[in-house]
Amino acid sequence: MSILGPIPFALFAWVAGGAAVLAIGAYIIKMRRRRFEVPFSRLWQRVLEQRDANALWKQLRRLLSLLLTLVIIGMVLFAALDPTLGAVDRKARSVVILFDASASMKAMDGDAEGNAKGNAKGNDSGERSRLDAAKARTKHLIDGMGGGDVAMVMKVDGQATPMSRFSNDGPMLDKIIDGITASDTPADLTRALGAAADALRDRPNPLIVLVSDGAFPEQQLGLVDWGADRAEPASPTSPIPGAAPGTPARPPGAWSTKNLAAVDLSKIDVRYLPVGRRSDNVGIIAFNVRRYIANKAAYEVYIEVQNFGQEPAHRQLTLYNGETPVDVRKLDLAPGQRLHQIYAKLPASVDDKLRAALRPVDGPGGSDPFALDDEAFALLPAKKKQKVLLVGSPNLFLEGALLVYENIDLVGRISPATYDANPQTADGADVVIFDEHTPEVLPPPPASLLFFHPTGKASPIAVRGEAASPHITEVDEGHPVMRWVTLTDVYMDKTATFAPDARKGESTLAFSVRDSVIAAKRDGKRKILAIGFSLPAPGRESATDLTLRVAFPMLLVNALDWFAGDQTDLLTTYPTGSRERVPLDGVVGATEAEVRGPDGKVAKTPVIDGLATFYGTRVGYYDLAAKAPDGSVLARVELAANLASPEESDIAPSEKLTLGGTAGHQLAEPEAFEITHSQKLWIYLIVFAAGLILVEWITYHRRITV
Repeated sequence: MSILGPIPFALFAWVAGGAAVLAIGAYIIKMRRRRFEVPFSRLWQRVLEQRDANALWKQLRRLLSLLLTLVIIGMVLFAALDPTLGAVDRKARSVVILFDASASMKAMDGDAEGNAKGNAKGNDSGERSRLDAAKARTKHLIDGMGGGDVAMVMKVDGQATPMSRFSNDGPMLDKIIDGITASDTPADLTRALGAAADALRDRPNPLIVLVSDGAFPEQQLGLVDWGADRAEPASPTSPIPGAAPGTPARPPGAWSTKNLAAVDLSKIDVRYLPVGRRSDNVGIIAFNVRRYIANKAAYEVYIEVQNFGQEPAHRQLTLYNGETPVDVRKLDLAPGQRLHQIYAKLPASVDDKLRAALRPVDGPGGSDPFALDDEAFALLPAKKKQKVLLVGSPNLFLEGALLVYENIDLVGRISPATYDANPQTADGADVVIFDEHTPEVLPPPPASLLFFHPTGKASPIAVRGEAASPHITEVDEGHPVMRWVTLTDVYMDKTATFAPDARKGESTLAFSVRDSVIAAKRDGKRKILAIGFSLPAPGRESATDLTLRVAFPMLLVNALDWFAGDQTDLLTTYPTGSRERVPLDGVVGATEAEVRGPDGKVAKTPVIDGLATFYGTRVGYYDLAAKAPDGSVLARVELAANLASPEESDIAPSEKLTLGGTAGHQLAEPEAFEITHSQKLWIYLIVFAAGLILVEWITYHRRITV
């Protein structure tokens, strides 16, 4: 007999003990004196003699009712453990079914007849996906299991997800199989094999059945350790578990270095059920957008398309900005050809969503059965010129550097006295630059602020003191302001030093030994950058040669791009099935974010050190919103996810699959299960418990047990 129930023994013991205590307590409470109505006083003597019946040791004399109650409770709890006869059969198998639900399983070639017609006509006439074919083969496998065999279903895509416990309930397993849907991610075979091996540890006759099209990267197929061959050299005639007939064994003395990342499948029988027929597919495997550094109002697009089939293919490639076609061109690809397309100097528009689409054409080679990689998505934040206001004395170095930047509109320069007299003069500016001036009243958000040599208590970042002849020793290269900026050999005669508070979202971008000389912060909806030293200008005693270096205009460009929300010049989409860390600049106090996917579903993701974890399961656009504990949105980021996997787009199915590299084992299809016997006992236990309840009811109402 075996116990297949999901209840651990320790928990079962606690539940059984608690139920027994409650039953005994209820039995004691139930015991009471019976009431007698008598016609004359002599019978009262017999009644008064029963006054001691409430004593506990006398109440337990009639244990029949209590015994029946405890037996009923025990039968019900034991039935919950799903006891089974016959699972100790030496021929019974413990099976883990690895069901491939990756992106390639969406290919519409699950019916062989439809595939043949599709290839003949040059179009896709498949009416059933590989996923549907895999479901049919898997249910047929489950139906052939013996009475003592148990199986677990595990979904394999970018993750390995157990869908059931070990069970021989065929209808329940079939229902689970019917509910599996394919995701838009590549399959992680290594993780799935590792999870299956862990589930089968210490189980009799372990078996793994992989139901898939075999579209796995060679690296994953090689990360398998068969163990037995590694422990001692195998003879040429030694059988290999799960290997197809005629597969040569590893020759004597063939030792290899152990790979710690490999999955140990020693003593586990691994089989393979293939699905899929067609291999012709043309897909978009790369789609990137880059904004020009000098002209943020224009951008260029890079698209990479590959023909994975063995015949010439023809497609129509269309680039969309929103719903507006930007470019349409016809592609003719030779077998295996990878084509690179670059769209240069495209003008930006209000719509920030870009989409590339492959459209079928008439004739042979005009379509394929896999539509998921025929579309790709990207995001380009809408650009506009920032209005910049200078507050300070005339400074040709600063004004000249700003004039060469095409993405700003320098609205003018005002003196510090003019600004202090009327701070509303900065209204409408996107960026206000304070050169050698620290006002008491700052422009209201969302205007971003740039300070050169802030002083006093009004400094947006607390000033600690002043350092003479500083030397930049360290910069935060990961911050967008310091991108491509070198300050190690810049001369400065003095600089203010800051005391940034990390709890307020303040951070240091440049150090002079331990002193903070450049600091930044995010203040609600705006950003603030404080540079401790002054720029050279008429009438100033301070001096620096930064304005004579390339680093100065680059520092200004980076700062203005950071204010506008541009953290990188190359905007790449995220691949599905890959866990990525998305920077949320300046977010303080957020511990989690909400991610709304293309299908409208909302998921939670943690935010640690200003980085949100993003995992895309569907291609399309995502919206990530970091929220404070009170529910307010601190930052919102749009993301795009594509399949972007040449391995998954290469949908050519594998009739044969080899695990363990060139010297590995070729997997055969699973053999028919042996006839094993198993008898479910829970139904008999429930019937027996119902019979005991009937007996207890009769004895109670017959006043036998009361």
